[in-house]
Amino acid sequence: MDTIQFLKDLKPHPRILFNAREIKEIKSRVSVDDAAGASAISFGEIWEEVQQQAEKYLAENDFKVAYPSCDVVLDITLPLVELDPVGDPPGYVDYPFWTMYSRAIEERIKVLSFAYGMTGDVRYSSMIKEYLLSLSSFSKWYEFPHRGAEGNLSNAHFLLGVAIGYDAVFNTLSAQEKETIEEAIFSKGLQPLEIDFDNQDSHNIIASKRVSMFVGALAILDVPIYTDRVKLFLENSFEYISTYLDNRLKDPEIEGLLYLNVAARHLLMAADILQRSASRDELINHEYFSFLPDVFMYMLGTGANASFVNFSDSFYKLDILYSMAVLASNRNHPVASWFIHRFPEKKLDLLLDFKKIPAPVEPGQFYKQNSKVFPVIGWASLRSGWQEGDHLLAFNSSESGKDHNHFDQNNFVLHTAGEWLITNPGYQDYVEGPRREFTLGTVGHNSMLVDGKGQMYRGRSRFVDYYTSEGFSYIIGDASGAYGPEIIGWERKIIHLDQRYFVMFDKVEKSVNESDLSFLFHTPASIHAGGEILAAGEQLNQNTLHFTGEKAVAEISVCYPSDAEKVVTRYPGAEQYGACLQVRLKESERFQNLVTLIRPCGSENKNELSYELFRSGPFFDLKVTDPDLGITDYLLVNEERTTVYQSSKDNQVKIKAEQGWIALAHDEKAPIKFGIVGGNELVLNETVLVHSSENINVSGSFYEESAKVKIEQHQKGKVYILAANPHCILLNGNPPSEKQVLWDSEKGVLEFELSAGIYYLDLFFRAV
Repeated sequence: MDTIQFLKDLKPHPRILFNAREIKEIKSRVSVDDAAGASAISFGEIWEEVQQQAEKYLAENDFKVAYPSCDVVLDITLPLVELDPVGDPPGYVDYPFWTMYSRAIEERIKVLSFAYGMTGDVRYSSMIKEYLLSLSSFSKWYEFPHRGAEGNLSNAHFLLGVAIGYDAVFNTLSAQEKETIEEAIFSKGLQPLEIDFDNQDSHNIIASKRVSMFVGALAILDVPIYTDRVKLFLENSFEYISTYLDNRLKDPEIEGLLYLNVAARHLLMAADILQRSASRDELINHEYFSFLPDVFMYMLGTGANASFVNFSDSFYKLDILYSMAVLASNRNHPVASWFIHRFPEKKLDLLLDFKKIPAPVEPGQFYKQNSKVFPVIGWASLRSGWQEGDHLLAFNSSESGKDHNHFDQNNFVLHTAGEWLITNPGYQDYVEGPRREFTLGTVGHNSMLVDGKGQMYRGRSRFVDYYTSEGFSYIIGDASGAYGPEIIGWERKIIHLDQRYFVMFDKVEKSVNESDLSFLFHTPASIHAGGEILAAGEQLNQNTLHFTGEKAVAEISVCYPSDAEKVVTRYPGAEQYGACLQVRLKESERFQNLVTLIRPCGSENKNELSYELFRSGPFFDLKVTDPDLGITDYLLVNEERTTVYQSSKDNQVKIKAEQGWIALAHDEKAPIKFGIVGGNELVLNETVLVHSSENINVSGSFYEESAKVKIEQHQKGKVYILAANPHCILLNGNPPSEKQVLWDSEKGVLEFELSAGIYYLDLFFRAV
C-alpha cells in the first residue's frame, strides 16, 4: 500500500460509518418513502425505528447483557466504568463476557452516531462523547490480562466503536477531547493488536481484529503525531485483508455460516470504508465477494422465514442483512437485493448500507441451477428451488478442522417446505457432559458410528466427485480420514433424482470384519411407521418410515440391506435435540453397503414410493415407482465407480457407464428424463438413446415440443442423441456451426462434435 498517496486521497471526517453525501442521500430516500411509498423497502419506517432506538439509548441509565449459554445477565451502569472480572461459570475457562459487552457498546455508539449524522441533535453527540471518554479511561480494552489482546474480540469491538464515534462527532470535540480519544485509539486499541502482526490465521477472531486495526488506523491516520505510528497498522491490516480474500477462494477452512458471516461482515466493513474514505475499490471488487452471496443463498432454507444450514458452530437464524445490503449496493448483486426484499427488517444496516437498490432477482432465475457444489470448502447444496414447497439437502465432507468445526464429516441435513426434518444440533455446548458429546461429536450428526464411537479427527474429508444438472445431480464424499484405524474407507454418495427424491449409497471398508456400523438420521419431528408414532427404544419391522413435521414429511426407506436393524433412540442427557433413527448393519463383513431412499413430501404426495433393489457385487439396480406422478425410475450404479456395462433386472435399461438413470411415464415407453455419468452409452429397450466416442456426463429432459440436455465433455469427441429432427438447435444459447452438429435422417440421431467443456443443448421440434 502506498501510504503517501493514500493520505492524499483521504477524505475529511466523517468518513468511517458514513459521509455527508451519503447522509443527504439517505434523507432523500426517507423523504421520498414518506411522501409516496416509492420503494418496496420502507426507509421512512426504518428511520423511525432507528430513531426510537437512539432515543432509548439516550435515556438509559443502565442496560443488561444476557448470556443464555451460561445463564448469566450482567447489569451495566452508565456512565461506563471498566467491568470487573465476572468469574468463569461452571464448566468454562476464560468465558468471554467482554465480547457481548463490547458489542453492546459498539452498537449503541453506531446507532447514536447515525442519529447524530441525520439530525445534528447535540443530545446524541453528547452521549457519544460520554461513551468515548469513558472508554478512553479504561485501563485496557481486553478481558484477560494474562492473555493481553490474544484471542479477545472485545479489543476489536471497542476499537471499532470508538473509531466510529470519534469520526462521527469529530467536529464537536475539543482539542483536549480529541487528544484523549486519539491516544486511546492508538494505545488501547491499536498497540495491543500488534500481537497479531505475523498471524495469518483465517480464524474469525483474527479477521475481525485485523479489520478493527484497519478502521482504527484510518480514523487517526491524518493526525500528524500519529501518522507515522499508525502507517504500520494500516499497511499490515490491509495486507492481511487482501491475502485473506485471496485465500478464501482456495483454502478449505470454513467454521460454519455463523462465523463466516462474522468475518465477512467485518471484511465488507473494511472494503466499504476504504471506498468511502479514499475512493479505493480494490477490496470491494475482490472476486471473493462474488462467492460470498452464493454460499449463503444456496444454504438458505425454503419457506416464509430465513433459515440457514447450521453446519459446525452455527444457528438456523443468522443476521446477514448488513452483508447483503453492502453486496447489493456496492456489487449490484440482484440476489442480495432479493434477500433483502424477501426478508426485510427495520434495521439500521438496511437504511445505512442499502444505498443503491438493484432490481431483485430470485436465486433460481439468477443462478440458472438449483444445486451447487462448493468443492473448496467441501459443502454441497442439492435443492429443488427456493419457493415455499421446495426442499434442500445440504451435505458436508470437508478438510476444515478448526475449533468451531464438529466431528461430522459425510453429514447431511434436510429442509422441506419451511421445516427442518433431518437436523444438526447446531452450536456446540462447551460444558463437559452429554450435551457436549452430542453437539460436538458424531453421535449428534447424520453420519456413521463404528462400534458406537464416532470420528476421531475434525475435517480430513473431501469430495471425490460430483455433477449437477436440472434432473440428475450427485455428490460423493470420502470421510475415511476422519476415523481411526478401524475404518479403511467410507464413501457416501447422494443422488438427487429429478428434484423429487434422494438416493444415498454408503460404501464402507472396515479393518476388522466384526466392527459394528450404525448410520444416524436425527429429527425434531415425530417418527411414524405403520400408522403409529414410534417412541425411543422401539424397533421397526418395516423398511419405510416417515419423519412427520408440522408442514412436511421426510419419507425414508432403507432399501438395502433389507434386514438392517432400525431403532428409534434419544441420546441420554441431550433429549431436547430430538429423536434419532439408527440403522445398524448386521453383517460381519469387511465391505458393507447401505442404500437409503429419502423423499421430501408435501401435501401433493399421497402415496409412498415403491421400490425394487437388486445387487450383484458392486452393481446396484434400483427401480422406483411414484404412483402419484405416474413415473418409474431406473437407476443403475457401479459402486466401484468404473465404466462398465450394466443392465436392469428386466433388461429394459442398459448402460455403459459408472451410473445411469431413466425416468419413464407408466403408459409410455419413451423416456421423460435421463442421465449417465462417466460413460458413453444409454439404451432403452434395445434402442440407443445416447452414445459418445468418449466418456461423458450427460443428462436431459424431453418435453412435448422441446428437449434440454447438459453435456460435460472431458475431451474432444462425438456425441449422438436419438431425437426427432429439430426445427431449431441452440448450443450454449447460440446456433451451432455446421461443423458442430449433423442430423442423420437415416438413423434418426443428432451428431455433435464437441471439444472439452460444458454444453447446454436446447432442441425445439416446432417453430419458436
